[in-house]
Amino acid sequence: MKKVLSIIITVLMVCAAYFSAQPMKVSAAPKNVIVVIDPGHGGTGERNLGAQYGSFSEKDMTLKLGNALKAELEKYDGITVYTTRTTDTVISLEDRAAYAKSVGADFVFSLHFNASSDHEFYGSEVWTSAFGDYYVAGANFGRLVTAEWNGLGLYQKGVKTRLGASGADYYGIIRQSVARNMPCAILEHAYLDHGYDTALLSGSDFINKLAVADATAIAKYFGLSSSKTGADFSNFSYTSVKKPALVPRQDETAPETCSIKVLGYDKTNGNILVEMTTRDSQSPVIYFSYSYDGGKTYSLLQMWDRTKDTQSFNVKVPSGSVNPTIVCRAYNSYEKCAQSIEVPVAEVFRY
Repeated sequence: MKKVLSIIITVLMVCAAYFSAQPMKVSAAPKNVIVVIDPGHGGTGERNLGAQYGSFSEKDMTLKLGNALKAELEKYDGITVYTTRTTDTVISLEDRAAYAKSVGADFVFSLHFNASSDHEFYGSEVWTSAFGDYYVAGANFGRLVTAEWNGLGLYQKGVKTRLGASGADYYGIIRQSVARNMPCAILEHAYLDHGYDTALLSGSDFINKLAVADATAIAKYFGLSSSKTGADFSNFSYTSVKKPALVPRQDETAPETCSIKVLGYDKTNGNILVEMTTRDSQSPVIYFSYSYDGGKTYSLLQMWDRTKDTQSFNVKVPSGSVNPTIVCRAYNSYEKCAQSIEVPVAEVFRY
């Protein structure tokens, strides 16, 4: 009896050792992604309208874009989409984040459009949390969506963070989302008060084009595919940003360098060739402008080639201008400005 029991125990031990050495093959169902689309602003009252310029109203445009984005995302498999508002109503930032938490959101995407006090800036930008994994998530998504926007012809101002006086994230929807353990990104799609962007926004079906761009970036971020359209990002890969050792703060200083040289002057046709050098160690220089009257008036903001510190451009001086004096400005992605010294052209080229 003891011999039989010993044999049984030995067999059981061999079987246990065999099965414990085999890899477990578990076919787990793919996780359903839950996202919340937050059309910014809404309702009455100046603070709730968002940017307003000409025929453009931010609160109306974010709602239209939110509806289009939801429809576009729902073409993908394995995703559930909620929106914080479907009508023109006031919702607090805290309530928006609380709603997202109540539905189990994996990410909150807050939709916005922009404007500037002097109507001088243009382009798209993404704001996200400055902290830990929330920064990584927002920055990774931000890189994906700005690449999609760039394909639509929008100028890219980058992915940025901003802290308030307390040291917490400045923007309420980001702060409230992070407090509830959800990553969040604010998508500032374009400026409503600058001709460069409004020319695009006025184009046929551009809001829907933005919806497709946003949805594509979200699908790439989560690795989604669509049995309806055939789009497949299940194997899409990208290089993730690293979790920062220090909290990335906003750049509050102007570019360290902004200098110019006048290389040539054709007095007959008024063309002045200018070489400009600008550098910023904290954030990229993205715009520049120039003046030929010593700073009394400036050109519209020009796009700076951010792969270069130095580049040359032509300044056309109107007929009849006397003693043109060149001065230039450089703007970083946080819209901080540095100005060059004035260079009287007549002192460089004496005729």
